[in-house]
Amino acid sequence: MKVSTRCARPQYVCSNEKIKLIGGIDGYFPDFGHHLENEMGGLWLYPVKILDGFWMRFIDHTAGTVDCYMKADEFENFPHKNVFRYGGGLGHTTVTAKRVQMAPEGIKGILVRYIFRNHGQKPCDCTTELLARVHMAPVWLSEELGIHRGEKVELCFWEEEKCFLAKDCDNPWYTLIGCDCGWDESRTGDFFGPEITSGSGVSCAVTHHFALGPGEEKEMTFYFAGSEISREDALKQYRLLREDRDYEGEKEEKYRDILAKTVLDIEDGRFREIFDWVKVNTDWLILDQEIYGRGIAAGLPEYPWWFGCDSFYTLQGVLGIGNAALCRDTLRLVREYSEKVNGNGRIIHEILPNGYCPNPGNTQETAHFVTMVWKYFQWTGDRAFLEECLPYIKKSMAWLLEQDEDGDMYPSGYGIIEIAGLNMEMIDTIVYTCEAYECYGRMLELVGEGQEARSYLERYREMKEKINRELWDEEAGLFCDAYASYATIEEKHDVIEGMLRESRSQEIKQHILKLLEERKDDADQEKGWLLNRNWVINTPMEIGIADGEKAMKALRKMEGPDYIGEYGMYLNALAQDAQMTINTGVMAVAQAMYGKTDEALRLIEKMFASFGMATPGSISEMSPDYGCFVQAWTAYSAFLPVVRFFFGIEPLASEGKIRVTPCMPDKWKKAALKNVLVLDGAVSVSVETKGQEVEVTVENNTSYPAELRPGAKYVCAGESPDSCAPGGKTTVRYRLS
Repeated sequence: MKVSTRCARPQYVCSNEKIKLIGGIDGYFPDFGHHLENEMGGLWLYPVKILDGFWMRFIDHTAGTVDCYMKADEFENFPHKNVFRYGGGLGHTTVTAKRVQMAPEGIKGILVRYIFRNHGQKPCDCTTELLARVHMAPVWLSEELGIHRGEKVELCFWEEEKCFLAKDCDNPWYTLIGCDCGWDESRTGDFFGPEITSGSGVSCAVTHHFALGPGEEKEMTFYFAGSEISREDALKQYRLLREDRDYEGEKEEKYRDILAKTVLDIEDGRFREIFDWVKVNTDWLILDQEIYGRGIAAGLPEYPWWFGCDSFYTLQGVLGIGNAALCRDTLRLVREYSEKVNGNGRIIHEILPNGYCPNPGNTQETAHFVTMVWKYFQWTGDRAFLEECLPYIKKSMAWLLEQDEDGDMYPSGYGIIEIAGLNMEMIDTIVYTCEAYECYGRMLELVGEGQEARSYLERYREMKEKINRELWDEEAGLFCDAYASYATIEEKHDVIEGMLRESRSQEIKQHILKLLEERKDDADQEKGWLLNRNWVINTPMEIGIADGEKAMKALRKMEGPDYIGEYGMYLNALAQDAQMTINTGVMAVAQAMYGKTDEALRLIEKMFASFGMATPGSISEMSPDYGCFVQAWTAYSAFLPVVRFFFGIEPLASEGKIRVTPCMPDKWKKAALKNVLVLDGAVSVSVETKGQEVEVTVENNTSYPAELRPGAKYVCAGESPDSCAPGGKTTVRYRLS
C-alpha cells in the first residue's frame, strides 16, 4: 500500500505517537506555519521542536561538475515510512539515490537511510555531506506558561556515544544526531545549506568519502533522537533507535493490524483505497505526550494538539475502525484537563501539548462530550469508564442548564462556528444539548437513578418538539441558524452586514433582509433566524431529531448548487467560498440518517475527490488542498456513514444487543464490511442486490445477539430471521421498497 507523486511542494509527516517529522515532499524543509510563524515544520517532539531539518549534499568528483544539495524527483508515501528518490536532480552523474525514513514505534526519534547506487559502467568517486540544523522552540503560546526558548543552542560532539549532542541553554531540551558508519570529517557552527530557516539555531555537518564501482551501492543510516525532559532520556531514546531490531517490520505489522479491522470490500477500488488511507491518517495523528496524556490531535501541521469539538466528531469514526482504546484515552484526556482548567463541568475547546488551554470551551462541546461518552459505552460496554466520567458529567449537565439564561431550554454561547459576535442561542448548541439530555437520561437509568433519568428524558422530548416547532423556517424549508430576538440580532448588526456583503446568492440575501424588515417592530420576541445558512443547520437531521417531512424537505433543498460544490458542502451557502471534510461528512450522515444513502455516498465521493491533492495519501482539511494536509475529523466523514448507516451496524450495550439495519447505496450492488470490532468481539455484514432482491448476511462473533432489521430502502421478503445468535451466521432476504 503506497502512493507516489512527482514533486511539487506539498508536505508530509513521518510519525509515531511520540514524534512528528514534517517537511516538503521534495526532501527539503521550507519555513511555513501560522500559529508559530514559519516554525510548524521540522522535527517535533511535542511540546518542543528539536530540529529545523536536514539536507544532503552530493558530489561526484568523477563527473566533475556534479555538486548539489539533493532535491527529490519522486516521493512515495507508505503507511509506515516515506521514500524519496533522487535521479535527474543530481545532475550528470550515473549515481542515483534513495532516502527512506521512519519513526519506530514508541521511540522519540527517527531513522533516515540514504542508499546511493552507481548505474554506470565506470567507478565514481563520491562525497556526501549531511547538514542538520538544530533549532529548539516550544509550541504556540508557551510564553503564557512562562516557557521561552533559550537565547542559544549549545552543540558539541559526544565522544563516548560518537554523536552530536545539542541542548537549549535555558531548558532541558536535547537533540542527538549520529550515523551508523561514522564519518570522515565534521563541522559545527551557524551555517546553512540550501534553505535559510527562521529562528536561532546551530548546525552540524558530517562528510563521507566513498567510491562506487559499477552496480555498487553505499548505505548510511542517520539517527535523530531527543527529549523534552532530560539528557538521560535523550540518551535512552538514542540508544533505542540504534538497537539492532526490525523496526520496519514492527511498523508494517502494526499497519497490517489497523487495516485488518473494518475491512471494506466493494468493487470501487479507489474508494476502498482512500477508506484505508483515512485509517492510516488517523493513526498518524495520535499524540502521546507522556506528562499530559494520549489522544488524537486535530491536524497537521497547524493543529498538533487536542480539541473538544474535533475529537467528539473524530471519535465516532475511530470507534467504527476498531480503536476503542484511542477513543477512551482521548475522552479521558479532555475530561481531566477540563477538570483542571474549568472544574465546573464545562468542557475545554483545546489543550496544547504543554497543558495550556487557550479557550475554556464553546458551549456545544460540553454537550458533545456527554454524548460521546455514551456512544463509547454503547459501542464497547465499558461501564467502568462511564462511571469514571459520570461525576464530572453531572457537573457538565448542571453547567449546560446554567447557560440557559432566559429559561427557554436553549443554552447560549459560541457553538462550532466561531464567528466573532455569533454567541447567541445557536442551532448546533441547541441540538447537541438536546441529544445530551437523552444520553444523560440513559446513563442515569443505567446506574439506577430512575427519577432523575425520567426528568432528563422528558426534557429531551420537550426540547426535540420545540426545535421542530421554533427553529424551522417553513418558507425556506430549512432549520434556522439561531434563536434570538430582533433586538439581539440588531446588536450583531456589523456581523450580519459582513455576511450580507459576502453573499453570492441574491435569493438568500433577500430572505435575510426580509426577516430583518418584518421583525423590527417586534424587537423583543425571540424567533428562529436563518442567517448565513451555515452547515450546522444539518444538525437536527444529523442526530435524527428532525421530523421526517421537515428533514426530507431540508435535505432536498441542500442538495442544490447553493449548498454543494465540487468537493462537498459549502461551509455556508451565503458565501459559497469554502468546503471542508467535517461539514460534508455531517451532511452525509444527515442524508444517511433518513435513508438517503445515495446522496450520502455522492457527498463522500466528492470529499474523496480531493485525496492526494495536498499530499500523497491524505485528504486536506479544507477542500481541495489547503489547511492541514491531514485532519482528524475526516475519520467521522469517511467511516460513520459507511459503518453506521450503509451497513447499519449499531452496538447497543445498554440493551445487551447489536442492531444491524443496512441501507446500501444503489451503486454498491455487492458490498461487505468485515471484522468490525464491537462490544466483546466483531461482526461482519455483506449485502448483495440482484434486481429487486437484497440478500444480507451477518456473522456475529460476539457474545451479544444481533437484531436484524431492514433499512429505509428495504422491506422484508416473506419469512426471514430477525436475529443472529452470538457466534452465529444468518442470511436474511429483503426487497427494495
